[in-house]
Amino acid sequence: MKVLVFVKQIPDVHNIKFDSVTNRIFREGVPLMMNSFDKKAVEEAIRLGEKYGAETIIASMGPPSATDVLNEGMKMGIQKGYLLTDRKFAGSDTQATSTILSRFASIIKPAIILTGKYSLDGETSQVPPEIAVKLSYNFKSSISKIQVNGDKAVVEHENELGLYNIGVTLPAVFSVSEKINKARPIKPGAPDYSDSIVKIDSSTLKLDSNGVDMSPTVVFATETMQSTRRCEILETNQDVFRTFTAILKENQVKAETSSKVPMPSFSLEGPLIMGIALDDPQISVEIATKISSLALSNNLNPVMLGNIPQEKLKGMRSPVYYHLASQDLFDMLTTLLNFINEKHPEYVIFPSTTRGRELAGTIAGELNLGLTADCVDLEIDKGRLIQFKPSFGGSIIASIYSKTKPAMATVRPGIFETMLTDEAFQVKELDVENNRHEEILSFSPVPEEYQPLHSGRIVFGIGRGSTSKETIKKVLQLARMTGGAIGASRPVVDMGLIPRQQQIGLTGYSISPDVYIALGISGQANHVVGLRYCKKVIAINTDPNAMIFKFADYGLIMDVTKFLDGMISQIDTESSTIH
Repeated sequence: MKVLVFVKQIPDVHNIKFDSVTNRIFREGVPLMMNSFDKKAVEEAIRLGEKYGAETIIASMGPPSATDVLNEGMKMGIQKGYLLTDRKFAGSDTQATSTILSRFASIIKPAIILTGKYSLDGETSQVPPEIAVKLSYNFKSSISKIQVNGDKAVVEHENELGLYNIGVTLPAVFSVSEKINKARPIKPGAPDYSDSIVKIDSSTLKLDSNGVDMSPTVVFATETMQSTRRCEILETNQDVFRTFTAILKENQVKAETSSKVPMPSFSLEGPLIMGIALDDPQISVEIATKISSLALSNNLNPVMLGNIPQEKLKGMRSPVYYHLASQDLFDMLTTLLNFINEKHPEYVIFPSTTRGRELAGTIAGELNLGLTADCVDLEIDKGRLIQFKPSFGGSIIASIYSKTKPAMATVRPGIFETMLTDEAFQVKELDVENNRHEEILSFSPVPEEYQPLHSGRIVFGIGRGSTSKETIKKVLQLARMTGGAIGASRPVVDMGLIPRQQQIGLTGYSISPDVYIALGISGQANHVVGLRYCKKVIAINTDPNAMIFKFADYGLIMDVTKFLDGMISQIDTESSTIH
């Protein structure tokens, strides 16, 4: 058995600088490193080699400097290294990159291909499913455990709903989560393997086109994102409560005065803009709101297609809902491919969830389409879908369009406003035409007290300064009282105190509630990048110099336990103020 792991050399996202004059990223002097998720994939490849006697291979596509990350992987224990390097590869987007990597993999013929779940500079999650499609391999993302038995593997897959054990027939591509292992350090005195790394160019792969020509997406502008928050220090719990409730009331009034809108007109004669309603009603309604707005201003016809029962989408602003009564992702894949080939929509918008990214990446690979991930806004200009995508930890926003149709994007939950209508949408039931299904062996849902991060107007974030069991119980109580969700920084999740689905930050989720209350959170860069789209941030910390205050709108210098006791008491007294 061969195990191939793909790694990427990236700049340190915390040291990226942006030239506002040229609108370009300034890379000179910025340290280069192996993408941290890829290092987890390297470690897992080594463990599979140790456990099953597999031959391990590491490969990277990049300039000659990428030899460094290959050498690092081989020092950790990988047996063979390959550098895919050629000037022709420059300018490759995810589709072009997956073409190049899959062409190399077809030569190696591994049973398992491992990648990180995404690269920290791009955060797309698109290359792994696109590689799998081009190789006709099975694929599963966000893997936290792999066991191999002959030509099958049992993998532990995490998504927003919980933890699954899934049977997958090999060969397969797996993108791994940060939970899968702890990467080993390089032993002192490990030899240098740079000279043994084999270089592969476009002629070896029999590729005539260059990266730009093979890329269906175009980045035509970039801009920097700077925090504009200015922290106002509050004096007491009562000040926080008044501020907190005022924000909620103001946003509720805005929502109530603008939420009820007419249903857009619809005609099958005109071009379609389509949204995907996958698993989560709230995100689906957000997508429906956005595509309806784009439709009205661009003479388009909005439709939704998904697997959510219609009664859970009441008020959704879509004249027509194509419903598929199946939770199986292969059923959705087959149905959506058939729909695209038959109806030829101009644009397709997916949720940027774990399963949404799997579905979108697979569709893009099957149809060789451009796809932009994790968008925070969408516009249509002269028929082009302009997709605004964060990258480099959210410090840069890239403006992207696709050269192919339908143009496709995944959109971040909680970014778009929700507007509902009193008018009912038409439902058209779709037949299940697929005979291939995921083999789900078991499922453990996220505990009920931890609602999805995107579903709450209020999110309470737990940091290392508030990790006692008693404190966490009080946060849970406060969340129940306010209808809020609970999140955490990565150290708290790594300690096993909060489910990983609740992690906020660079290697977790970005959130956009009305109010985020940071409890004992220091304000490290890895965490605060997940807060850029929060409407207001309130920080509670005993350290007046804590970095979190630089990223907050309001602050209170107070012990977290004392704050929680005061808030619980205040809400007990004035509960009607919150709801």
